[in-house]
Amino acid sequence: MNLNVRHASGGTGASLSRATVLKAFLVLVVILPFANLVLARFRHSFNLTTNTLILLIITLAIAIKSPIWLTTFGAIENFLFLNYLFTPPFHTLNISNRDDLLALLVFLATSITASLILRKLEIRTAKLRQLSKEGLFLSSLAESIIRGHNSIDEILNNSKGTFGLQELAVARTDLNHKGSELRVIYGSISPITKDISDSKIALNAEYSLLAKPAISDPELRKLVTTFGSQVLILLERQLLEANERELSEIRQADQMRVALLNAVSHDLRGPLASSKAAISSLLNKDVSWTPEDQSELLDSASRSLDQLNHLIENLLDMSRLEAGAIFLNWRNVGVEDVVSGAIKSLKSPTELLEISIDPELPPIKGDPILLERVIGNLLENALRFNPKERSVTIAAFRVGASIEIRIIDHGPGMSTKDKSKLFTPFQRLGDRDNSTGVGLGLAIVKGFTELLKGRISVEETFQGGLTMVLSFPIGDEK
Repeated sequence: MNLNVRHASGGTGASLSRATVLKAFLVLVVILPFANLVLARFRHSFNLTTNTLILLIITLAIAIKSPIWLTTFGAIENFLFLNYLFTPPFHTLNISNRDDLLALLVFLATSITASLILRKLEIRTAKLRQLSKEGLFLSSLAESIIRGHNSIDEILNNSKGTFGLQELAVARTDLNHKGSELRVIYGSISPITKDISDSKIALNAEYSLLAKPAISDPELRKLVTTFGSQVLILLERQLLEANERELSEIRQADQMRVALLNAVSHDLRGPLASSKAAISSLLNKDVSWTPEDQSELLDSASRSLDQLNHLIENLLDMSRLEAGAIFLNWRNVGVEDVVSGAIKSLKSPTELLEISIDPELPPIKGDPILLERVIGNLLENALRFNPKERSVTIAAFRVGASIEIRIIDHGPGMSTKDKSKLFTPFQRLGDRDNSTGVGLGLAIVKGFTELLKGRISVEETFQGGLTMVLSFPIGDEK
């Protein structure tokens, strides 16, 4: 919406002055003399009252779009023409009849009074029209701010033309060793000259609106101040949203730390106690252990230490994911190679694994170590929950521009409610003991998968169980 608000300038004022002079010439020298001369030809057909009314209508018509001084001169000119052409004795300025003199004076007074009233009505109507446009503009701006459709930069850029400004910007007052300094944070004004700084429109103690050229017109300053109050609402809302996001991140970090402490304090205690008990028993000189007992104690300590190592690796992986400190070795990786490497890393028995991989599959674009970790972790979970008499299937095939890898088990499955928490850290949904760690495995799998620009989802296996679905982009095909 364009309100056509413009600063008065020397060029514009000169243009209006020339237009007004030309209009005055046409009215006083051309239109009014011509109209009176035409009426004079019908002088014997119309009486003085009729001519007076006709000239009054012409005077009021001129008053609608003319300055008051031109209307006044026009009324006086018509008064003189009425006296000279239509009032006996004709073609003189003398008036022999007192009623004619009264009629001419009433005409003059009525013309000027009616012209003043019309001019005031026109000015008021124009003002109301302008206020209506301003109201619509500010209403549209407020609606846009409430709905969040526009950024502050967009609003400033769209509004500067409305106010007839070259530039419009939001500045913040920064304190430094020199005192206070205005710094533009939205929009663009450079440099900030003294007249721009002195004519700033303060929104609050910290933020101000700057305009180029500087705004001096009181009405325009008032309108731009109202506009600035709307911008301040958007600015404060953005600050609140930023603070809310920061607080949300802090709350999430606190929740993560609390969950981590609770999980670690619980899960570290078991393997630590087990390994310490086994090692302390072996170091006890008062007991003679058989080779079989020593082997069993060492095996128990080794399993506990492996569990601790796995827990620490998961915690380190999770912390690196949170910090964004994992660097990838991107290259083409064969699906069979990745699956083979993942199977070799498994601690669970692999006899019941069934592998179905399309031999014509193109390579995956990714990091081979992370890919092996992702698939290995999912296979470990599937084997742990799968019935001993049934096999776990890993299948891979092409779907469009992606490679889809499915790990299918026939375990107990899980409820829809639990599925929504499946990839949340520190969740051990369906675990039957405390030997499975702090519940970071699937959270890490999801994080690694997203780092590799892949997707992970979960589906129900036909006739019971879970199917983990991985999708990765295809690498560079030769």
